[in-house]
This record gives sequence, structure tokens and C-alpha cells, in this order.
Amino acid sequence: MTYIYCRQVTCPHCGGEAPLLNTCWLSKSGDKWAVRIVTDGTPRGGKVWFETYRVKGSKGPNGEDPDFATVSDGVGTCVHCRQAISADEIRAQARGESPHGRWQDRLYCVVAVRYQRKLGKDGQPIRYASGDRAGEIRTEKVVFYRPPNEIDLAALREAERRLAERWDEWDAQGLIPTEKIPKGHKTSEPLRFGMTRWCDMFTPRQLLGHLTLVEELNRLKPEILRELGEDRGRAVVTYLQFAIDKGLDYNSKQTRWEYTRGIVKGTFGRHDFSLKWTFGEMVFSGPNSGFRWALSQVVDAYEGIAGLLQRPGFDDQVREAHVSIRCGTAAYLDLPDGTVDMICMDPPYYNNVQYAELSDYFYVWQRRTLRDLYPGLYDRLFTNKTDEAVANPARDGSTKKATLEYERMMGEVFTECRRVLKDDAVMSLMFTHKKQEAWEALTRSLIDAGWIITSTLPVESESEQSTHQKDMAAAASSIFICCRKRLTEQTVPATWSGFGGRGVANQIREAVREALKEFEPLRLNPVDEMVASYGRALQVLSQNWPVLDGDELVSPIRAMNEASAVVAQYQIARMTDGRIRVEDLSPEAAMAFTLYGIFGLQQFPYDEALSLSRSLNIRLETRPAGYRVEGRMIGINTQVSGRRTQVTDETGYFAPLVKRGSKLRLALPEERNPRRLRDPQTEWDVLHGFIMAYREGDVPVARAYLNQHAASRHQLILDLLSVWSARATDEKVRKEANALLFSIRSV
Repeated sequence: MTYIYCRQVTCPHCGGEAPLLNTCWLSKSGDKWAVRIVTDGTPRGGKVWFETYRVKGSKGPNGEDPDFATVSDGVGTCVHCRQAISADEIRAQARGESPHGRWQDRLYCVVAVRYQRKLGKDGQPIRYASGDRAGEIRTEKVVFYRPPNEIDLAALREAERRLAERWDEWDAQGLIPTEKIPKGHKTSEPLRFGMTRWCDMFTPRQLLGHLTLVEELNRLKPEILRELGEDRGRAVVTYLQFAIDKGLDYNSKQTRWEYTRGIVKGTFGRHDFSLKWTFGEMVFSGPNSGFRWALSQVVDAYEGIAGLLQRPGFDDQVREAHVSIRCGTAAYLDLPDGTVDMICMDPPYYNNVQYAELSDYFYVWQRRTLRDLYPGLYDRLFTNKTDEAVANPARDGSTKKATLEYERMMGEVFTECRRVLKDDAVMSLMFTHKKQEAWEALTRSLIDAGWIITSTLPVESESEQSTHQKDMAAAASSIFICCRKRLTEQTVPATWSGFGGRGVANQIREAVREALKEFEPLRLNPVDEMVASYGRALQVLSQNWPVLDGDELVSPIRAMNEASAVVAQYQIARMTDGRIRVEDLSPEAAMAFTLYGIFGLQQFPYDEALSLSRSLNIRLETRPAGYRVEGRMIGINTQVSGRRTQVTDETGYFAPLVKRGSKLRLALPEERNPRRLRDPQTEWDVLHGFIMAYREGDVPVARAYLNQHAASRHQLILDLLSVWSARATDEKVRKEANALLFSIRSV
């Protein structure tokens, strides 16, 4: 059994209960389920309740839309008066600073399991044909979704009462993590929503369960140590705390109900503390409890690690070899010069993960059970942020200072590695990041510390189901980077342009083209292809370092821009089987088409588009409605609200790109301004106008539009439409495009 909660605020307009759900889907795995929000019809102070239903096709039994949401991009919608609830008001209620009160975590669905008779095609029960259970009726497990009943709600109230009853006692014992959450780069997220203490990240029921486990582990600790001895006993207590940690990860207000798979995703599915509008909660007791599962996870991990030593053929000498495990900074290794055969490193990925900030979530709980077992390790109130080699603007004062600090710290590490490594030995790194600034920082640190990148190879490292990948233009592969010591310094700098195509820029272009051929069997996604090509470009740059263009030192970012241009041209040619080249399109269309090929219709960082635009010599420009395309540019419009509304001649986006905060996305055809599509300026406009004409009047209207605006370029627009279909992730969009292509080509 699993509980699913949502955040609920009070509507500032009508005073009604306003649950905030970013989807009504409950399950797309197996039987499809969703939830409807039912109102009492009261104009002021309205109440809501929830009803679950099965989805047939894409709708509920009464035409309900499971994609219906009451919150989008931080802005809510009241289900009673239909008015918007601003993001500021939602945050104020989360912090308890609104005159309308504090928001609440409301239970809206219970995921339950029942066992029922398994029926055959004839509708009769299936029985076991043989064995000890011959003749017995077979059963099957069925997962179903129901609204909470009074028993469920009474249980929550009882958990809250018991927590209040034990609070003073547990607080006096120091068991409750009431420490203030320190301000940081990632911790700013919960602080904005009123979670100021670590214990605020849990519901009363969750907190009651976690504290009970911590109390019991502390009670059993002396007995475990006495029975198993200090070393084994300490290990067992530690592993039991790991099981508690697993429960903390999957039982908090920061989890997420993953409706596509019907599971609870952990607190750190996204490497941050971002707010979750809905969250799941495992049960704490019983044969299928969350803690039993957490314990089994720890046991499985332990058995897996131990089993590595028992593999057939494992060399006895290796098994019995002395292994030294040291925990400390890599910038100061207690090893003699030139004695290490190989260094294998998975360094921090620039600003991808703020490890120490996130680790405090577990650290404050571990201090309560492990501090006496590991003297000195848990003396700090929180983890050490000062010596962490990451780019943390909250710690360092700005993004620029954070980059410099990351370069400095990684430079110290690479310098120390160079000292202890033998001259003929190898250092390998694993690194990935979409931002060129991250690669710039890493590469500068490597080169300045005396290293040459000798090879790079992309390796898949993220599941397609990973939250870091889902609905995001994210890299799913890591790049393995092989480095060797630079034993001699180049006396004469290499030149960027060179004579007769012999400069470093041309070497980079050739290296990237060769790499793209090598990558073909790997079937990399477009983002990975781009990132992997960065590695090859930097490999060439480091081998020729220093490189000058006139009197200017060529930066790693310039080398990556050169790689981006090659990859963009390659991807466009591949998507169209060579029928379209970048130069065949107007600059705005070429940029939009390239971005679509890489990112699809997903959001992507502005900085990524900026890097790509520089490589294609196309400017990104924020423009007002009605602008005219001038020269090598692509227009950007600012997103007007969190919700996409019906467009008219006075609304809609003139530009292909839409900006919200630091993110960009390509506007959908239906979001474009009708006037811009009636008077298209680029091939991308024609593509969108062509699609909209088909929606408005089927094939005859679409054909007339194409004849009017692309009379001599039919094939080019159809090629664009083919790519639009091939890269679409929405089945409806793909079917629509294929139908239009078939209709136009068959006449």
C-alpha cells in the first residue's frame, strides 16, 4: 500500500480548497488509472474530494482528461472559481506568511493490492494442474487505486497525535533533526517553501516512522556490539542505518509518484531539493513495508559486493592482496613521487551536483546513530562545503567566482595526480556536462596541470527512465577521458588557422567528423553526440597546446564551438538523408531546425543555444511582436504566462523560440502568431503554417498554403515535415505529420 499526497492551498479569490496537481494520472502501467477532483459547488469556501477512475483510451468514463492539471510552472488554478493562484501566493502559504493560512499536504489517493481468482478465457477459475497445490484455484495480484477513506484519514491523525506525544521526549534525546537548513545553492529550494529545518521535509507520519527506527537502532546498538564484537557490530549498525537512509530517501515530502511505472521515486531522483507538487509515501510496517524493502536493498548490495570476491577464476593472489582505502582530499596524497601505475577518477561534474549540500539530508540522521562509532567523523554540525571541488555560486559568491574556484581545486587535484603517477602511466576520467563552461573549466585545469588528453569515448551511464533524462534534453552518456603526462613543452605555439588547412581548427573539424563515424554504431542521442564531440575537440586542442589565433590564446570553448558547427551540419544532413544542408535554410530556420534535431520540443538551457548559435554564426535576439528577421539571427519571445492559451492575431509567438527564465524551447505550431504564419518569413514559419492549415481545413487548405508560400520549395518543406515527424515524441504529432505527408505526396 502506498499513499499519494498533493499540496493544497486556499484560493485567495473564493476561499475554496485548491489542491495543486500537476497531472491527474495515477498509473499508465498495466491498467490505466487517474483521479478526478470533485467540488461541492459552493461559491465561497468550497470543499473538494477525490474519486479515482479507470482510463479507457485517453479519457475517463465521463470524458475526463487525465492530463488535467491545477498547477503549471508554479501557477495554480482554483477548481472552484477557475482563477489563477500566483506563484508568490503559493509560496507565501507554504511558508505560513499568507493571510489565507498555511498550505497542507493532502492525501488524495491510496495505492492498494488485492489478490483475486485468476480466470481463463472461458471466465472460469484456473486451477493448479499438478504439485502440492493441485486442484487449488490460482490467484493473481491486482494493483488498484482508491480515494482515501475515513480509516486512512484517522490513521494520519493518530500518527500526528503520537508524534506530538513523543516530541518533547525525542527532542530531549536529540533524535529529531531540528537543525536549521543552511542557505546554499540547492537548499534555497526548500527554504523558499517554508521548510527551514531538516525535519520539515517529512509528514508527521513519515517522521514518526523514521524516529521510531532511529530510537530502536540506538536501543539495540549496545546489544549488537556486545554480541558481534566492535568491528562486526559497528558494521551491522552502519548497514542498518543505511537501511534507515534508504527509507528516508523514499519516504519524504520530496519524493515523486512516477505514474508511468506506478512506483515511488526517491527524494534525490533529480539531485536537488526541488518542490514536488505530489509525492508518494510507503507503508512502514507489514510484510511489504518500505523498511523491509529498504533492508533488502542493503542486503542485496552487500551480497553483490561480497560476491565479487567469489567469482570463478578470480585470482587468489588478487583476492589476498593488501588493499588500502583512504578517505581524504585528492589534492594531497600521502604517496611517493612517480609510484602509481594508473589513476581512475570520477570527478565532480562542475555544478551538476552539490554533493555536500544534498548529503546533509542523510548526515543529520546518521549523526544520531553513528557518531559514537566513528569518532571525529560526525563532529561537524553539517558536512564540509568549503573543501568540496564543485562550482557552487552560493558558497563562492557568484557564478564566475565558482568557476574559478572549481578550476583551482581541480587544478590542485590534477597536479597532485601528476606528481604520484609514473611517466608512462595513464589517468582516466569520467565526465559529462552539456554546458561548455564545465568542459572549459575541466580542460583548463588539466592542461595547466601538465596533461594531454589522448583519447575520449562516450559510454552510456543513465537509464532512459532516469528522472535526469525524462522530459529533459540531457546527456545520457558519460565521456571517458584518457590522459597522459605532458613530458615536453611545446616551444612554438600552434596556430589556429594555419596554412593550407593545416591549422588546429581544421584538425578539430577532421577529428570530429571521424568521431561521428565512430559513434554511429553507438546510436547516441543528439545531445550525447554533441557532448562526445567536445571530448574529441579538446583532445586535439590539448595535444597542440598552446594554440594561438594571431596574438590571442584559443580557449577550449572556441574549440568546442568548432565541434558544434560540424555536429550541427552532420545532424541536419543525417536527419534529411543529405537532402538539406544548413546553408539551404535561412539563418532563423537553420537555427530552429538544428535545435529541434538536438532537443526536440523539450526545454533546454539558454547557454546551450547560445553556444550553438555562436558556432553557426547566428545571433540569439529577444524581439517584440511583429519583428522582421534581419540578417543572421533567430528571434526569441518571452513566455507570457505559465499556461498556453488560445492564440489570436493579437497573441501568440512571432518568434520560433520562447524564453522562460534561463530556459528556452521551440514554440509549437498552435502557439505561433497567426499573422506571422500568414506572412511567413522563413522556412520554419512555412512548416508551422503548413501544419496549421492542415488542422484548419485538411489537405486542400494545406496544399493551397504550400503553393502560395513555397511554390518552388515544396520538397524542402516536405523534408522538414519528415524530420518533424521523425523527431516527435508525441504520437498524435507524429501521426498527424505522417498523414499530411502521405496525402500531399499521393496526389
